[in-house]
This record gives sequence, C-alpha cells and structure tokens, in this order.
Amino acid sequence: MEIIKSIDNELKKQFETLNQIIGEIDFNELLEFKLDEAGNKIPWNDIVYPGIYLLEIKNNSTHLSFNEWVDNFKSEWEDEEYLRRFTPNLKKIRIKAHKELNDWIPLYIGKSKNIGSRIHEHIYKELEKTTFALKLMARRNLRNETFRLKTIKIEVENYDAIVPRIEWQLRNRINPIIGKQ
Repeated sequence: MEIIKSIDNELKKQFETLNQIIGEIDFNELLEFKLDEAGNKIPWNDIVYPGIYLLEIKNNSTHLSFNEWVDNFKSEWEDEEYLRRFTPNLKKIRIKAHKELNDWIPLYIGKSKNIGSRIHEHIYKELEKTTFALKLMARRNLRNETFRLKTIKIEVENYDAIVPRIEWQLRNRINPIIGKQ
C-alpha cells in the first residue's frame, strides 16, 4: 500500500498545481443564438471535442436588478409543465453569489467528451426523455431568449481525473444559476 500512498501524494501535488492555474483558464466564445436558429447556426462539426462548456443567457434589459431578473427567470424555469422532467434546478447558493445584473447571466456549466453532442442534447432533448439535460427547445417560454455558448477544449489522457476538477473550480468561480451540483 506504500505505492498507493506515494501516487496519492504525487496526485495531491499535481492537483495543487492545477488549482493554481485554473484562475488563468478562460472560455472561448463560440457564438450567440436563439433556439429556433440553433440548428443552422451552431457549428456542430467544429465542436466535436472534449472539454467544458458554458451556456449563458442574455439579459434582455427589461429588469432593474439581478434579483428582479432571476425572479422572472425562476417563474419561467420552474413552470409546473417543466418540473421533475430530468432537468437541472436553480441553485440558490449560486444565485446569491451574483450581486449585479450583467449583460450575460451564466446559466449552466458542464463537461463532456463530445461537447457538440452534449450541447445538442441540452437544446433538443425532449421533456419525456430520462436523459438529464436543460431541454431548452421543449421550453416554449424560453424560445425568444438569446443564448451564448463558450467552450474550453481539453484534450488529455486522464480526462476523468482532470476535467471534473477544472469544471468544479470554474463552477465555483462563475456560479451558473442552474446546475445538478
């Protein structure tokens, strides 16, 4: 068991190094889109890679404060029609981290070994399906909203050890208002 302890100590050092550089990691903005144009606008073949993605929603500037905006969004997101449909919930603790109303509100952060496929699920998966996803197209009350997709390409051999840690750190830094975690 001494070898396992040695590996654990080495991993600890590497994770500490990773934690130090995570502050320098940032997303690449891919595009803005409305749900009805996502099929034609999103470059599906160009986002077939592993990494982390961020979906943001545009503030339509009709609200005076973040709290007013999020109250309105909450009433739409938690509409009875969409509850308990294998979709993520609003996270109160992450909502509280936001103090001002910005142009873009971080909606959801996720990781995938194929970002394009996962984003496709978040947009097009039907409410009846048990796959956990945002299921945005199924939400008629969000069809007029503008979304923005950002990604970080992370091609590493030890994906399952590295990427979840980066995702967790980014989630703590950005505080997306919806999530499973």
